[in-house]
Amino acid sequence: DAEQHEDLKPRLVRLHQWHRVNELPAYAELLRSASQRAAKGITAEDVAWGLGNVRVHYRKFAAKAVEDAAPVLTTLGAAQLAGLEHKFAENNEEYAKKFLSPDDEKRRRAQTQRMLKRFSDFAGDLSSEQEARIERFALAHERHVALRFEDRQRWQRDLVALLAQQGAAQELGPSLAEMFDKPELRRSEEFLREDRRWDEDLGRLIVDLDRSLSPKQRARVVRRLSDYAEDFSVLAGKGQPT
Repeated sequence: DAEQHEDLKPRLVRLHQWHRVNELPAYAELLRSASQRAAKGITAEDVAWGLGNVRVHYRKFAAKAVEDAAPVLTTLGAAQLAGLEHKFAENNEEYAKKFLSPDDEKRRRAQTQRMLKRFSDFAGDLSSEQEARIERFALAHERHVALRFEDRQRWQRDLVALLAQQGAAQELGPSLAEMFDKPELRRSEEFLREDRRWDEDLGRLIVDLDRSLSPKQRARVVRRLSDYAEDFSVLAGKGQPT
């Protein structure tokens, strides 16, 4: 409503300013380092370093955002929470229809195509051998996709239940932040096991693909990472767009 809108606006302004000052420079440095590593050849340790840093920064930003928004979130009414649940359900239905079809061929094709797109966005056109390697990874981790979807739905239910309690902002903020910062606390042993396997196999996949990159592909990967670093630097006010 109007009152919530006016309360949230300055909080968003402060969040953007905090993000610009504290996080964007770190993103720029992270991607500059990633570009340098890609130029020399990526190792499994590089992949673990990259995944770890991305997760740390995402969790830090999300926790900060929900803590800042907590005073507004405590005012959400029943109709607004029902709207949130409806939006979650719509998004989940769309995701499940696209990536978790009961039709084996359709499901596997969608999951494989998503992985292929992620890699081709950085490396450009992929060879048939590279595509086959990515497809093997996707097919080996179908269970992980399903578990992530189940985890997402569980997280959404927990979120709505927490918001419905209408607790004080000083209590809601830390509880919401923990949901983002320590998601492992709410996850099943099977999920954690499959997630570790996914990380390890992704490291091997990226190293294998890195070894197969053509000079043109490697140059594109290095340039893409460097361009992103420059974009973040500009957004942080550390440089000027050309």
